[in-house]
Amino acid sequence: MRSLLLLTLMASAASAGTPGVTITQASDPAMTEGDVIIDGEPAANFALVQDYRKWTEIMPDVAKVEISEQKGDDARVTLVSPSGHRDNLHFHNTPQANLIFFEDTGNGGRADVWAEIVFIPTAQPHQTRVHIKLYAKVHGVASLVVSESEVREKRERQIAGELTHIRDYFRSRVANR
Repeated sequence: MRSLLLLTLMASAASAGTPGVTITQASDPAMTEGDVIIDGEPAANFALVQDYRKWTEIMPDVAKVEISEQKGDDARVTLVSPSGHRDNLHFHNTPQANLIFFEDTGNGGRADVWAEIVFIPTAQPHQTRVHIKLYAKVHGVASLVVSESEVREKRERQIAGELTHIRDYFRSRVANR
């Protein structure tokens, strides 16, 4: 159940129909993907989002970021919501690919939850396509309480919310220059 809270931690009122945000269901029923275009170079955008402390600015549903360990491209980070809910994440990033990867480590094995956020060049100069993959599969007793379609809907809302927040964050940076 804790993993399901991760799925809704950063979700906002944004829906899968958010303008400029594309949500798709992968062939794997436990994975959902989404895209949005933002201004800026992929490496610079990746560097900003890889700064976990900035997540309180980028994601309104993250009130606090606690970094318990950071070694190179690996980090153990706890995201704290405004209500006090804590999600423990293990990051393993690949800067050469502008890729942020994290998995939920605090769900007691009740679910597999991981995500990738990659910053990809577009054909237009100074633009980046942000692509998110979110995998969430519930196991055991939790799968009796929460249906696969409910988990899919939560993944869709999660990705739409994250991509909307990322887009809005980078729009505000451009507007404030």
